[in-house]
Amino acid sequence: MGSVVSTARGTYLARSLDSGNELLNSEYSQDNYPVWTSWNGAKYGSSKIRQIGSFKGIANWVHYSPLFNQGYSSYIGNQFLFLDRRASPNDLAGYLAGFQPRILKIYGAENLWKPGTGVSAGSIMNDNADRGDGQHGTFTNGNHSRIVGNTTLSSISSSTSMTSTNCWTRSTEWQQHLSIPNNCTSIKFGAQIRVQSTDKLKPLNFAGIYCAEDRNPAAGAHFRYVNYFGIRHTDATFNLPTGGLHGDQGSYNWNGLTIGDTHSYHRFYTPTATAVTEHAMLDQDDYEDFKKVEYTFTPQSGTNRKMSLNIFFAENTSYLKTAAGDLSGGFQVYDPFVEFLTS
Repeated sequence: MGSVVSTARGTYLARSLDSGNELLNSEYSQDNYPVWTSWNGAKYGSSKIRQIGSFKGIANWVHYSPLFNQGYSSYIGNQFLFLDRRASPNDLAGYLAGFQPRILKIYGAENLWKPGTGVSAGSIMNDNADRGDGQHGTFTNGNHSRIVGNTTLSSISSSTSMTSTNCWTRSTEWQQHLSIPNNCTSIKFGAQIRVQSTDKLKPLNFAGIYCAEDRNPAAGAHFRYVNYFGIRHTDATFNLPTGGLHGDQGSYNWNGLTIGDTHSYHRFYTPTATAVTEHAMLDQDDYEDFKKVEYTFTPQSGTNRKMSLNIFFAENTSYLKTAAGDLSGGFQVYDPFVEFLTS
């Protein structure tokens, strides 16, 4: 089930929920401004303020990208926009802009940053579609992380090229990990989103929000459950695989970080199988002004459950390989939310 609520043009954006949002720092108001590169899975608590520049983060949020761009750190493509009653909510916020609500804008990289071209020789090869093949479960070696995070291909091998238009890298992703209450029977998630008319997504790129849960019921079995919505170019015709995915499709779709990891950082995670529900694939032309989008799903049963809420930009690997330097388009998000519901 889903719904869309419009926000009037030129008005101040109200909060997504009156109460009950389980996400912390959903308005990005701690004056953090990470750029260019940072460590995958690093945890930043509520006390982290004014984290500015490279190797920084956002309070309560976790960075993830498989696109290593400076040694063993990975790409960040984001800016923040002002949210101010006195002016347009579209103005770019600078560094040290103050502790105030902001809009997050994420975008692509348009580059694979090969070692030897301005990146340290110890960095991980990104031009490798089957990177991490054979690695499943939880691990720490970034060389085994999948550069392909979504694909419509039934299989990927050493002969698969990053020029493929059927593969995507989630080149920028911000996550928050939550404990699901034992009495929770359904979960509502969403945000207020926009793709600005002057910053449209390229035809093969898409963006959105997904929720993930992991289950490891037996040795060697690593299952991920994903509920997501996406937004894409008006002329796009691709359809991402949904339902129960096994084999390469189960491992090359929606891999990333371990959910609810108790280590000092979140380790990498590649499932052996994935169950995927697409709640919507939205048309960017319908979201030139901010609209609230929300969807509801039933979590996996059990106790001590964990989930992640993930805001992502999925960049077609053919664009990364070409390194044309064109604008990737931008996905704007204000006040994302998770609400735990009980029957």
